[in-house]
Amino acid sequence: MKILQPFHSQPCPKIGRKATMKKESFLKKNKKILTYFFTIFMIFGSFLAGTIGVLYTLESKDYLARIEMDERVNLKLQLALTSKSLDTIISDLLFLSKQNELLYLINLNENKYKKWISDEYFELVRRKKIYDQIRYLDETGMEIVRVNFNDGAPLAVERGDLQFKGSRYYFRDTFALGPNEIFVSPLDLNIENGEIEIPLKPMIRFGIPVFDRSKQIRGIILLNYLADTLLGSIKDAAKLSLGSPMLINPSGYWLLSPDKEDEWGFMMKNRQNKKFSEKFPVEWDKILTSENYQINGQNGLFTSTTIYPLRQSLKGVTSSSGYSIAVGESENEIKADEYFWKLVSHIPKKDLNSRMKSLLLKLFFMAVLLFLVAAVPSWIIAKAIVRRKLHQIELYRSANYDQLTDLANRSMFMDRSNELLKQSRRYEQKFAMFFIDLDGFKSVNDSLGHDAGDQLLIKVAKRLKKCVRDSDIVARLGGDEFTVILNMITSLDDAKSGAQKIIENLSMPFSIKGHQTQISASIGVSIYPDNGDDIELLMKKADSAMYLAKKEGKNDYRLSPCDKAGGIE
Repeated sequence: MKILQPFHSQPCPKIGRKATMKKESFLKKNKKILTYFFTIFMIFGSFLAGTIGVLYTLESKDYLARIEMDERVNLKLQLALTSKSLDTIISDLLFLSKQNELLYLINLNENKYKKWISDEYFELVRRKKIYDQIRYLDETGMEIVRVNFNDGAPLAVERGDLQFKGSRYYFRDTFALGPNEIFVSPLDLNIENGEIEIPLKPMIRFGIPVFDRSKQIRGIILLNYLADTLLGSIKDAAKLSLGSPMLINPSGYWLLSPDKEDEWGFMMKNRQNKKFSEKFPVEWDKILTSENYQINGQNGLFTSTTIYPLRQSLKGVTSSSGYSIAVGESENEIKADEYFWKLVSHIPKKDLNSRMKSLLLKLFFMAVLLFLVAAVPSWIIAKAIVRRKLHQIELYRSANYDQLTDLANRSMFMDRSNELLKQSRRYEQKFAMFFIDLDGFKSVNDSLGHDAGDQLLIKVAKRLKKCVRDSDIVARLGGDEFTVILNMITSLDDAKSGAQKIIENLSMPFSIKGHQTQISASIGVSIYPDNGDDIELLMKKADSAMYLAKKEGKNDYRLSPCDKAGGIE
């Protein structure tokens, strides 16, 4: 007897095949999805990689350009601060050489004036805190008056403690000078009793001869300047940039270095091999032979400029000695252009690379976001490009336009006027240059405040632009001084009517902060080519004519006299 198996236990070949087919179809579908996914991913990835690569290149170039520009600007600031410090010292020295009490002492030889001189030296030392000593020495080299800073507690030296300095190089060099000539020593460390003073005290000595009524030399004034003040101002200004500040003497030794142990190698036996010129020989050769220099090489970004201390000091001389621990009292002298310091800002390569890696890391995270959200990368890239373009536009406008009035500034004015000069020469055309100074502007500033003064300058600029054609040039040189060039004039009457139109318009009342304010203008006019064939000359002559207009009553214009026969009638 045949036994039948239950139905549900029977094998079902059709159902098994369907399940297998569905599974194969699912795998095949997913394989295609993955294929398309990776294809699209690779295409998008390639596009993204290219986009990020281009963006990185642009951003890195722009980033380096901004750093380089910032370094140059900051170095100019450091140079300006240094020049200001030197100007202050020279001003003090010239003042002391003409001090009434000193002249009375020299000409009348009365001892009571010594106390008065000492009191003034004391106050100058106490208030300025930049002079270690102020001294007056007679024609023999004997100290007559000396006040010491004494670490912040000024002290007038008693008569018995005054010293003879006639054999010292700074006395001999200063005593050999003529009127208004100034001695400047090298920047070095102060030495007491043949030893470098500890703690280190950077010092520059400034000297000037003193003459009596008969023009006979009667001694010298000597200032011992605490150069830490100058070095500190350089370091403070350098905080605004990425670079480390350095000050280097002509022999390649550090006067200021990021590493204190590298400084003053020319005075310390254990540091004689620590020279910028030996650590960075390639860069030093370029820096030494260039007034201003910038290089981005394997050692990083170097930006340099040159300081000439003696140029600050009218006619100055300095001993070439001082570059040894013994001070060295050489009779040699060097000219103002031969004695210099190199002001250098340095960003090491590792710091530049670190910042570039930081930039690259930011771009990598941006790329990740681009994969996740399609809209985000477009916005970021557009923002980066626009930011870069706006930055360039901002740089251009700040370099060429006055920020307050939106007129051309001096730089753009010179560029445009020189272009106009070339065209005028080529086509034998004439133009008129106006030099405009506002009358009464200071009283508006004083009575209504600087904000009101700024509003007034803005409105003056608008009126000036309305007084001329679009093809004419209007610029603000600074303060309340403006310039206008009327191009393609045919007669002197064109210039006269143009100047009169400006005077009439600027004489009309201005509404400033609810007040009716009235000013006027004095204008000087020069004509090309009758008054000159050079923009600087035309400006100078227009400026002179403007001062004549002011002198003769203001609110008027004056023409510069013609230098050539056959001028405009």
